[in-house]
Order: sequence, then C-alpha cells, then structure tokens
Amino acid sequence: MGATEPDPERGARERGYSLVEVLVAILILSLSILPMVGMFDAALRAATLGGNYDRARALANEKLEEVRALPYSDPGGAADSVTERYPPATPVRGTEGVFEYTVRTGFVDMGFSSSGDSSPTSQMRVEVEVEWQGKSYSATGFVAGA
Repeated sequence: MGATEPDPERGARERGYSLVEVLVAILILSLSILPMVGMFDAALRAATLGGNYDRARALANEKLEEVRALPYSDPGGAADSVTERYPPATPVRGTEGVFEYTVRTGFVDMGFSSSGDSSPTSQMRVEVEVEWQGKSYSATGFVAGA
C-alpha cells in the first residue's frame, strides 16, 4: 500500500464520535431540558402559593378562635367581650406580615318571636377574611351568649 491510497482497515479501527454527532446530541439534550426548567419554576410558584394559602387559613382560624374565646357580652361594659370588641356592622382590620385580615360580625336573625320583638338575638355570625397579593381566604363561625 502506498502513501496515497487510503487504508481500508484504518477507518474500521478508528472509534469515536464526530463533532457533528456531538453537536446534534447536545442540541437534543438542551431541547429536552429547557421545558423541565419551566416545570421547576411552575412547581416552585405552586408550592409558594400553597404555603400562603396554608398561612392565610391558619391566620383566619386563629382570629376566629380569638373571637370565640371571648365572652359573648359583659354587662359591666368592659371591652373584653365579643359585642364590645367586635361590634356588628363595624369591621375590625389588621395586618400580619403580607396578610391583611378583616373581622366582620352581625347578629343572627332567628326569625319572628312570639312577642313580635325584632331585637337582636344572642347569636352572632363572625366572618374573617384574609387577603394577600390579590388572593383571599375566609372562615365563618358563630358565637352565642347565654
């Protein structure tokens, strides 16, 4: 064999990938990995949103339990009863971190009494609404006096 003739066994002995094959493999891998980066971002946003809903739910339930823990009314006029601290038709607002909450109360109308009296009953409906970043969560409960 001369120097100008190619060796037919030399090509069979050479193993490996050409530059074009490596570039095609990199292109295919990068096209398959890019959508996964978007999925990780969406998963992170969903987890953050879920965590915020959990914290909002806990805050709403905490405020609702604070109202339930108070006596319904205190004849002495002290401001530590439900009817004094959370008067009906007067929203009580507050903030905790990124959350803003509103506590609304209202007397429960039990219908007509036998005497025709339409005075407020000894039950109140309590609604706590928590808002953050355009989202909201609300919890509702009732408190009753003796």
